[in-house]
Amino acid sequence: MRIRSIRLSLTVYFLALLAVALGVASIIVYQTAQQTLEDKKKADAQLIENHLNENSAAVREALDKQLQEQAQALAGVAMVQFLHHRELNVLGVLAAATAPNAYAVIPSWAGQGTHGPYFFELNRKHVSEITFDQSHLFETVSQSDIQFQIDSAWGASYRSLSLGDRSFALDPRVFMMEPEGSWRFTDDYLDGPARRVTFKTSVPIAPAASPGRGDLNRPDRFRRPPVPSREFQNRTAVFIQCVAPADKREAALAALAERRDHDLAALAVKTDASLANLRSRLLLTWAALFLVAGVGCYLLVRLGLAPLHRLSEAVRRVSTKDFRLQVDQRRIPNELNPIVRRMSETLQMLKRTFEREKQATADISHELRTPLAAMLTTTEIALRKPRTADEYRELLADCRNSAQHMAQAVERLLALARLDAGVDRLRPQEFDAAELAEQCGALVRPLAEARGLTLTVHRTGPAPVMADPDKLREILTNLLHNAVEYNRSNGAIDVSVSRENGQLEVSIEDTGVGIGPEAKSHLFERFYRADPSRAGDGLHAGLGLAIVKGYVDLMGGDIAVESTEGQGSTFRIRLPAH
Repeated sequence: MRIRSIRLSLTVYFLALLAVALGVASIIVYQTAQQTLEDKKKADAQLIENHLNENSAAVREALDKQLQEQAQALAGVAMVQFLHHRELNVLGVLAAATAPNAYAVIPSWAGQGTHGPYFFELNRKHVSEITFDQSHLFETVSQSDIQFQIDSAWGASYRSLSLGDRSFALDPRVFMMEPEGSWRFTDDYLDGPARRVTFKTSVPIAPAASPGRGDLNRPDRFRRPPVPSREFQNRTAVFIQCVAPADKREAALAALAERRDHDLAALAVKTDASLANLRSRLLLTWAALFLVAGVGCYLLVRLGLAPLHRLSEAVRRVSTKDFRLQVDQRRIPNELNPIVRRMSETLQMLKRTFEREKQATADISHELRTPLAAMLTTTEIALRKPRTADEYRELLADCRNSAQHMAQAVERLLALARLDAGVDRLRPQEFDAAELAEQCGALVRPLAEARGLTLTVHRTGPAPVMADPDKLREILTNLLHNAVEYNRSNGAIDVSVSRENGQLEVSIEDTGVGIGPEAKSHLFERFYRADPSRAGDGLHAGLGLAIVKGYVDLMGGDIAVESTEGQGSTFRIRLPAH
């Protein structure tokens, strides 16, 4: 059940990471695409605007070119009439005939061929209008809807019949300010929007070649070709204005603008459709990828946790009767091998601990049962018959010894329980460790001498320390008792106490039976006895060295043992002096 929850948690975790990654990537892709489409939209819109401007300019240029051509054509007509004698006379006579003072103008105009520009200047002052041959004009003006007006420098003018009584205003100062051959295009209004072009030109004033008398009435084939008399030296200005309706142009421009608006709207719709399509694609891709990744992630997590599941099942099968970790290590990945080895070692340690606990329970039961049985036996003996006071005293002394034996075992068990619970506290005070070692030696020396052993305490001087004297006394007493219990007859026990480099060093060396390598590795474990078959006079349940190790660790020191089997052992203790 636990593996299943881990599998689900990992799957959800990976999917959440995937969702965040896909979301960020989708946002970046969408924003990038949106910016790209917006830039393309702006570029296309600019192209559409440029195309509109080009087409609009072409439409305007077409109308302006048409007006320009008509104005040039009209200027050519005027040039021809002024350059050729016959046409000029027709123009002059027609104009002079309509003048109020025709009686004075016609003779002078008729004599222009002889007198040149002087008679021309005299005649133009009396002529206020210019008259053209209408058939010639119809051939020149290609479109009937074009209206025009020709103004001369001497004030005479000609207007197309379509103008009626209307005329185009003209500032006479323009003739002085504008250069010859200049063009001016303006928008006007004449029965609607119109386009007007104003063109300034000039015609030469010089006599043509003098024909013979009667040449005016001769047929063309009998005329002599004109011979220029001299180079033209005087010119007169002519101002030509042509106006064409701009309805078609405005309609064409409006159609172009409408087409432009339609293209821009279509471009916006296309851009929005592209973005919508991109959003749909991203959403579908995201959903499909998320679905595939979710299934794949679940399968991968399941596959990856399969060894852990097998290991969990193997651990679940471990019991107090079978501490083996039943798992095939060939199916376990390399990453889990250290865990498997550590768990196997831990289970073996637990197995040994359980075995020691069982053995210790049996040993403690045996140790407690022996004094209890002795007490019961002594009490039954005392109660069988009346006894003297000395006999009762002797029996009570045996009961006291058995009770002390039991009390010692209980005290050691309570000391270990306090260490395990972490409630055993140090009571540090300053004392002389060498003096304390002397006291412990004096306490144990009678037991050593009873076994024929020599106990000696070596000290080089005072060894002041700040520690718990009761804990250190318990340590030294336990070690000395073990040295007495497991020593040879007529052996020796040497105790050395010194203080160096801020540390207290105590060593207890005996000439006993020694400790084997296997027993040495378990020496400080609880309920362990190096020689369980050996019986002694004290409590030998394997608790003394466990208590020693716990007290040394509690005071921040360390303990080590050096032993050679059959030659003896040396216990070395190092404690901080403060």
